Parts: sequence; structure tokens; C-alpha cells
Amino acid sequence: MSPRWFLGLGSNLGDRHSFLAAALREIGSLPRTVVTGLSSVYLTDPVGKVEQPPFLNQVVEVTTVLAPRALLEATQEIERRLGRERSERWGPRNIDIDLLWYDGPAIREAGLEVPHPRLEERRFVLEPLAELAPHLRLPSGLTVADALARVRGQQVRRLEAGVDMAHGSEVEELQQELRALGRERNAVILAHNYQRAEVQDVADYVGDSLGLSRQAAASDAEIILFCGVDFMAETAAILAPDKKVVLPESRACCPMAQMVDVEGLEQLKAAHPRAEVVSYVNTSAAVKALSHVCCTSANAVAVVASIPEDREVIFTPDRNLGAWVQKQTGRPMILWEGFCPTHETIQLEDVESARQRFPGARVVVHPECLPEVSAAADAVESTSGMIRYCREDAAEEFVIGTEAGMIHRLQMDVPGKVFHLLTSSAVCPNMKLTTLAKAVKALRAESPLVVVPEEIRLKALAAVERMVSIGR
Repeated sequence: MSPRWFLGLGSNLGDRHSFLAAALREIGSLPRTVVTGLSSVYLTDPVGKVEQPPFLNQVVEVTTVLAPRALLEATQEIERRLGRERSERWGPRNIDIDLLWYDGPAIREAGLEVPHPRLEERRFVLEPLAELAPHLRLPSGLTVADALARVRGQQVRRLEAGVDMAHGSEVEELQQELRALGRERNAVILAHNYQRAEVQDVADYVGDSLGLSRQAAASDAEIILFCGVDFMAETAAILAPDKKVVLPESRACCPMAQMVDVEGLEQLKAAHPRAEVVSYVNTSAAVKALSHVCCTSANAVAVVASIPEDREVIFTPDRNLGAWVQKQTGRPMILWEGFCPTHETIQLEDVESARQRFPGARVVVHPECLPEVSAAADAVESTSGMIRYCREDAAEEFVIGTEAGMIHRLQMDVPGKVFHLLTSSAVCPNMKLTTLAKAVKALRAESPLVVVPEEIRLKALAAVERMVSIGR
């Protein structure tokens, strides 16, 4: 598995939010590099003797195959492309990218020190890092949370949450504003099952990515506001080319979808010329365009079973869903080594602990979970399958192994039963980037728009239509 890194982003010149967002996009586009976590944005008083404006700071978690020196050079190149300016040491700058920590031995070389030598002294680094990894062990032996408790005298204020925050009257006002704006703009509001509860509650439709896209395509709406992640909005654009598709948060990406790249898939197809590519809908439009057929977690078994037995099958991008399908069909496949970082936080130990805490409860997990977790569960279901299973099963209590947002959906759709999240770590930071305020702002501006080039759209549509012909 690729090493995990934590990178610190900072800006106090120009449009600071835009520089942070641009740096994040550039980092996510590095070779075989996947953004797996994102902290809140913090407003920080500058340190040092130079008088300068306050900083915006953020920490991003990534996995990458790049070696430490190569990653340093890549981030320095990003700084240069973004026009980094800094006239003096410790002075103001429009973008700063620091390598803070990684899963590996300490490095002390000229121009490269990891962990960062001042990591434990800076509250503006420790605050966002504690959001993502409070129990991370630092060189002193302290955890990030312990080190943060010892730092005094630096003014740091959280501006934008990476996880759910305030509720109350402000939420109700934003929901009313979004509904009114939706009617005014003839927009359909979609929310994935993993979105924040207050976003789900305001949506016209809540569900899985493909089901939402198909509902939106069949509607009379002129605009689709898709509260989800990038590939979901792309799928809506594939199915509804005549509608504007708006994604409220441009940084909301799917790490697993980013793990499969066009070049790598083309090479794998060339090495297996008789193979048919089955791609999970959790892929980019470009990858769908290279695929023979798409699948969902609900119909993946049926889709793979439909491939002629004399043909090899390349399954992208999720190795865990692929392993589950192999087990159900007995069909060997070439599995792409992608995975969902959120579902992989769910461990076998969590299932064992849940059975002790809730002895009468059924354990229901998503097939994106690790094979050993799926094997230990009472049922393995897609999100739509979870709703059906929990509604029809005689049990009154369930432990749910998927992203935390699904608990709210189950409580709404299956009232009267009790649901527990298998582990509190199963929170997708990318899904939680979308807030009501961002949804209102995006719909009002009808931006950012998601557009799929027509050549790619038609090829991707063919793969989706083949799936539909097999049966959802």
C-alpha cells in the first residue's frame, strides 16, 4: 500500500481560498497520488517578526507512490506554477506547501526534513492535523492531540469545517433558501446517502449515485444540483447532457475513483486484449469511456456473470468489491488495486466489538469493506440493499458498516428500528465538504458546472446503457 502523507497548506497573499483550492487540485493530480482526507480551513495569526496579514492554513492527507524527494520537488513545482511569492524569510506568501509527516523513517537531508522540524511547535499545523489524525505519534513520543494541548499563545480560529458543525435556526433558514432557489431556477436537488443529514433533508431525492442521476435525467428540471462527489456529477452529465450539472464543492472528489487512471487502464487492456472491462460507477467519465460495461454495488454480480466465460474480466477500481464479486460468482478476475479509504477504516475487530456491545443486532456491511469484514457480517449489501434488508428483516437493531451518513438515511426510511455505526472512523471527508451554504451559493451562481466532453460522454453512456440492459 502507498505511504500516507500529511501536507500543510498555507496562504496569506491574494485570494487565499483560491490558492488553497488550486494547490489541492494540483496535489490530487500528481501521479498515483490520492487525496484521502482534508481538514477544516483555519485563520492563523502569523508567527515571526515580520508584519503581515493572517494566514489561511489547511492540512491534506494523501497516499502516493512518489518517493519523499520526488514529492518535495513536485510540491515545489506546484508552488512555482501557482506563482509563489515570498520576498523574505518568514514573510508573506501566496502559497506554501510543507511535507509534515509520512509513514516512513525520519529524513534529515539538505532541504528535506520529515517529520517537519517545527511540527510540534505550531498550533496552526497541529489544529488541522488533529482533525485528521489525533492519535498520530510524533517524534517526541506525544500524540498530535497531546502536543496540541501543550502549545500556547498562538491565535488559531477554524473557519470552514471538514466535518459536520452547527445546526439550529441557521440550518433551517438555509434549507428554506435552497428550496426556494431550486423552485426559482427549476433545479432538482440531489443528495447522496453519505451527505450531511441537513443536506439530505433538503434534497428532492436521496439515494445512490446512479439512481439519483437516472431520476434527475428523467425530470423536467433544467439544472441538477448534485450534492455528492465529482464522479457522481459526471454521471449525471453523461445521462442528462441537456441539463446544467452543478457540483457545490469543486474539491469534493472520490479517492477511489482517482486511483484508476486512463493511461494505466489502457496499458492493462493492451496486456489482456481479450478482456472486457467492468468498471464500478465510482469512476471518472474517462475511465467509463474505456470500459465495456459499468456496474453498481447492487448489480455487480449480475453484470460480471453476463460476461462470456471465454473472456477475461478486468474489474476497476475497487479490489474489495471485486473480491466480493469473485466470491459470489466463482469467476476469477483481474482486479485493479483501488479501494475506498473510508470503508477500509472498518476492521474485523470492529465487527467483533459490535457483536459484544449489541449482541442481538444484525451486522450489515457494504461490499467496499475489506473481505474479512464482509465475511464476518450477517449481510453484505449496497446502500439501497441495506434499506431493503433492514426494513424486511425481523431484527429490530442493526450495526451498519458503511459511511456515517447512511445512518440518517436508514433512520428516515426505516423508522422504529435502531441503527448503530460500526465504527466512528467511517466518515468520508470529501462527502462532508458539501454544506448548505455552499449549495445555496453554487445554485445561485449556477457554478461550478460539470461538463463531460461529448466524445467521452457517448462512450461512457454506452457502458452505462449496457449495464442497464442487463438489469439493475
